[in-house]
Amino acid sequence: MTDLEHVLGYQFKNKDILQQSLTHASAIHEKLPKASYQHQSSLAIVEDVVLKYAVARYLFLNGKDQVVENSAELHKCTQTIIPNAILAKIAHEKLHLEQHIIRSNAHVAPTKNMYADCMEAIFGAIALDCGADQQKVIFDVIEKLCSDRYQTLLKPIETIRLKSAYDDGEEDYINVPRSLFLHDQARPFSQKLIVPDNSPKRTHWQTLGQVILWLFAICGFLAILWLITNFIIF
Repeated sequence: MTDLEHVLGYQFKNKDILQQSLTHASAIHEKLPKASYQHQSSLAIVEDVVLKYAVARYLFLNGKDQVVENSAELHKCTQTIIPNAILAKIAHEKLHLEQHIIRSNAHVAPTKNMYADCMEAIFGAIALDCGADQQKVIFDVIEKLCSDRYQTLLKPIETIRLKSAYDDGEEDYINVPRSLFLHDQARPFSQKLIVPDNSPKRTHWQTLGQVILWLFAICGFLAILWLITNFIIF
């Protein structure tokens, strides 16, 4: 996995399509050795459709009521949630694409448009490379890079407060997302979600209980041994 793939959180199966997403048209004109035989423009067109669909679908399933129930608001959020200026900023500040964009020598430093175009091409490349479950893969990358752009549009996560199954005389609660709890309730018992409890305090009480049981066992053994000895002597 390359450094760029690591930051994206996605490993390409087809490295050629990643190379194409990084190839600016000027690199082909100058016939640079690292350049792909095709430049990134066609991939950017794919991104325009895929990215907006992935964002629209996610907002429709998870957005606040005022976003989901108002088609104009949903359309506006989908169109403006990640504008080119933000794509360019992410490309420069998070991905450092100036180190990866394959461009002519005339472009010493990438322009904002070059940054944005390259980001669009990368999203398009991921969409074509990932195969099944395309929307999830795309949105996982979006979430990693720019989750702060849409958090205010989402419903707060509902949680259910559950008491711990361990009964040690202490009030011990955990918060579980409501959707996870309801999904777990529908499972067979053998597949129920188990939340491990590694609390030091509980481990201490378990250890103390084991020590006490061992003491009782030793005392019982000694008492039986004493009775047998007395019986033999007398």
